[in-house]
Amino acid sequence: MTGSVAAPPFVPVGEPASAEVLDFLFRAYLGRPSAPANVAQLLDERKMTVAQIEEMLRKSPEYRSRGRLLQHGFRGASDGAILMIEPARLFFCPIAKVANTSVKDWALRLSGEGVSNAGSVHHHLDSGRSPMQIRHWPMASVAARMQSPGWARVAILRDPEDRLVSCYWDKFVRNRAQPGVLFHTAPVYRFFHGEEPTAEQVERGLSFRQFCHYINHAPRDAMDPHWAPQYRYLENHRWDRLFTMERIAGFEAFVLSRCPPELQHVRLGLANVAPRHAEPVAGDISDHLPCEMAGMAKPPNAALLSPDIRAFIRDYYALDRVLLAQARADQPE
Repeated sequence: MTGSVAAPPFVPVGEPASAEVLDFLFRAYLGRPSAPANVAQLLDERKMTVAQIEEMLRKSPEYRSRGRLLQHGFRGASDGAILMIEPARLFFCPIAKVANTSVKDWALRLSGEGVSNAGSVHHHLDSGRSPMQIRHWPMASVAARMQSPGWARVAILRDPEDRLVSCYWDKFVRNRAQPGVLFHTAPVYRFFHGEEPTAEQVERGLSFRQFCHYINHAPRDAMDPHWAPQYRYLENHRWDRLFTMERIAGFEAFVLSRCPPELQHVRLGLANVAPRHAEPVAGDISDHLPCEMAGMAKPPNAALLSPDIRAFIRDYYALDRVLLAQARADQPE
């Protein structure tokens, strides 16, 4: 393919395309400039949006036979949620139950768009109210920026055992009756009860062992993002740096080092952290039901990780452990 591609214009995909955007997209996908006839037909007559033009080009016979192969595409279910943090020149991959809420809230504050309640950041970003997710921008523009030497792609990883215990305590114990939580957990209840969960079934709850049984037997592609393996978020991209949850201060320092001086006082902070049990919990509570743990603070992980459950997690999330080991090696204490 021949044809140079200019610096990418960043216009939200839902907005009407301009002649500049049209020409950029033609060059990005087809390796040639747009023609005056294209401007007249697509912009003046049909008034197409950026998204419509990009979809038209991707489906065109010319593109499918000899178009430019972009080095980025929305290949996985979570790709569109990657954050573009302009002040730090970073693409950040949010992973559920890995400081997800905290980093999203921080990214908004770094961009001057903080929200009053950190828990609302997910809707704020998903809806496009703050268009930091790459799903809200032309794929060709994102692809060009991802290849820019001034930008980096990063993610944070968490120990799989710690992540799964945290997920269980948040979704199946502490907040199990909340409608927003049931949206994620209803398939697990259906797996055991064969029907939509009743209020009584949710109140009784499921044990950590039952939760692991579900993960072990349900189709991998059916896994909710909160307990899907972390590598599934990362598998379709090249990542410049991987950080670890236990050394999240190193991630914070890295991001701030890339920000202008006037933002380097904006600190990360952690939100949505469950209180820990003050004393060791005697014995194995992996078979306890949530109704039997009412009022209990989050126990140490070991109280839920019986030998067979620990062995299962280490097998099922084996690739996560490989990535975590790599991140630890690249991020010394």
